[in-house]
Amino acid sequence: MEKEFDYKPEESDIFGGVKRPRIQMQIFSKKKNKWIWVDEVLADTGADFCVLPRYLGNFFVDDITTGKYVEIKGVVPGARLIAYIHDLKIKLVEKEFDTLVAIADSDDVPSIFGRVKGLDLFEANFSKGEKIELHWEE
Repeated sequence: MEKEFDYKPEESDIFGGVKRPRIQMQIFSKKKNKWIWVDEVLADTGADFCVLPRYLGNFFVDDITTGKYVEIKGVVPGARLIAYIHDLKIKLVEKEFDTLVAIADSDDVPSIFGRVKGLDLFEANFSKGEKIELHWEE
């Protein structure tokens, strides 16, 4: 099974305009007991795991703070993002799987689809800044 997504043009303070690999997927809401579409998720090969901002995380769990507390550090030394790890069910390219998702204690972070138990489950082709193709075999 294969799905193709277009890169989306976005503003950058450094480059002016850039294109980023954005995908859409479904996440199962334990809170509402149904699948919910999440658009504009950054497919990020540099991210270890998936991240959601607080306002989206609130759709999927009753209380984000019931997850495992973590401090996520990135490329900025000393900077950290407080988040709570939850086991959520994702549906992407008609593949359904459980993965760990960090729900940030902030709304000021993008939705990210990372590698571990995420992108690494697929054969991913990032095609010259124009398209991302995700493929998996049953």
